[in-house]
Amino acid sequence: MVYGKHSLGLGLGGAFFSTVLLACGDDGSSATDASTSTVTMTTAPSSSSTDPSTDPGTSTGNSPTTGGNSNSDGSSSTGTSAGTTQVEDSTAADTTQGNIGTSTGTTGTTSEDDTGIKFDVMPETSSSTGEPPPPMKGSCRLSEIYGAAGGFPKFTDPNYASFLEKKIAIVTTNQQEPPNNHVVHIVRIDGAPPPPALNYAAPKYRHPSWVQQNLGKVFGLTLDSAGNIYVAATTVYGGNPWPNKIRKIDGVTGAISDFATLPNNGPAFGNLNYDCISESIYVSNHEDGRIYQLDMMGQTISTYRHSDKTITNGPANDPGEPNGAFTPLGDTRVWAVQSHAGRLYYSIWREDTGRQNAVGSNEIWSVAYADEGGVPDPATAKKEFDAPNNQNSSFSNPVSDLSFAATGWMLISQRTMLGDAQSTAHQSYTYEYQFNVNNQTWEPKGMTYVVGELAGSAAGGVDHDFEPDGYVWMTGDALDFYTPQVVYGLQGTPHGGGTFQISTIIDMDDELTDQDKTEQGDVELPIPGDADPVPPPQ
Repeated sequence: MVYGKHSLGLGLGGAFFSTVLLACGDDGSSATDASTSTVTMTTAPSSSSTDPSTDPGTSTGNSPTTGGNSNSDGSSSTGTSAGTTQVEDSTAADTTQGNIGTSTGTTGTTSEDDTGIKFDVMPETSSSTGEPPPPMKGSCRLSEIYGAAGGFPKFTDPNYASFLEKKIAIVTTNQQEPPNNHVVHIVRIDGAPPPPALNYAAPKYRHPSWVQQNLGKVFGLTLDSAGNIYVAATTVYGGNPWPNKIRKIDGVTGAISDFATLPNNGPAFGNLNYDCISESIYVSNHEDGRIYQLDMMGQTISTYRHSDKTITNGPANDPGEPNGAFTPLGDTRVWAVQSHAGRLYYSIWREDTGRQNAVGSNEIWSVAYADEGGVPDPATAKKEFDAPNNQNSSFSNPVSDLSFAATGWMLISQRTMLGDAQSTAHQSYTYEYQFNVNNQTWEPKGMTYVVGELAGSAAGGVDHDFEPDGYVWMTGDALDFYTPQVVYGLQGTPHGGGTFQISTIIDMDDELTDQDKTEQGDVELPIPGDADPVPPPQ
């Protein structure tokens, strides 16, 4: 069963939302309000050198509020530091305190868990010679055996010490106000939830080199099993001077390097995802419409083009490419990519707010791999479902990220687009799907996770805690919209679903007076080594 072009009957929050788009201006002062500062745990040097040995990162936010107990990394937390409190209308505090997340258990990591037990995937064959069969492709931790991967970074920067062995989220943004104008951020999300619906000044780590002049404009991100971070060039925030770059952040030193240079003269990329079984990274190219499979040296193994279901071994050689133009909307435009249980799931960008399609919807597809080498087999491509239309509307916005949660359900998040390289806001949502084993289809469960105080505020990133009752983490606009704060960034909602009113909300640039509309990007959570692997559809 494939769901056609229609609006879902929404679950939680269905009656809560209307299609009225509340005003959310784009201008305003970019200066940081000193009265809303957070505690600085370390002081950043002014230099933005990429040499981590001489240029340590910074970590800001509230210290853990666990009294004098020791953290799992051996450090002591006194609980005496707090953010500056500012009261508006004598009702609400400007900054809340405390650690966030869900109950402890499989979501934490230890040094052993973080490294994980690596194994080579072996063929299930017997040998008459008594010799073991040769190892096949793959090097996964036990929590990653179905392909979903992402180890914890282990930065040696002393300012990162309090983040080691803690639950974290890695978030991309556009460049925002100094001093927190980085484009990659690491956020601590461990511990007991703080008061909901108020900005939580979560501890954040930002290396001084992780800024736009070094990384470019980035949206999509992924991690390999060793905790290295990869980010893809994007144009969702506007034109990008380096549209052809995939960059790597070393999981130990924090140093930036060029991982891959792909054929692209302007449109940049959609998203990317690491698969530990094939030991390769998949990235969607908005210029030629291909999904590139890269080895861990950044070289092209294969490309897959959805529009004609063809494969190239090695780089593509399309006539006239790269030509600096976006591939047309529709079958040639892929955005989200996610490897799971022997298949590559991906989204098709067919319409958006600025270019609504009366007959075609945004879609989710998947294609199986030919073998453990991870090359897609075009003969196995199938449409999973159409993305639902906005409530009381006849269109939707493209799915820019998808994720598979601890119990196997699928999460998709949309990003509101006016054009190829122009984002807007408040017309995108996050949806949950569960697999029906009887008819072998993904079935919608509605808008279980409602992002933001203003309707439709999903910014296009989604991931989850790797435990059955964990939080779902989403990027969004207007998470708190002048009631009394202005919070744009990361929202964590309990597994059962809900709105911002029961969620943890975190402003990404720690400035609570200006709107950061369209500036939020993607989010990924590393997978603990002792977590149960995300199961295949069953």
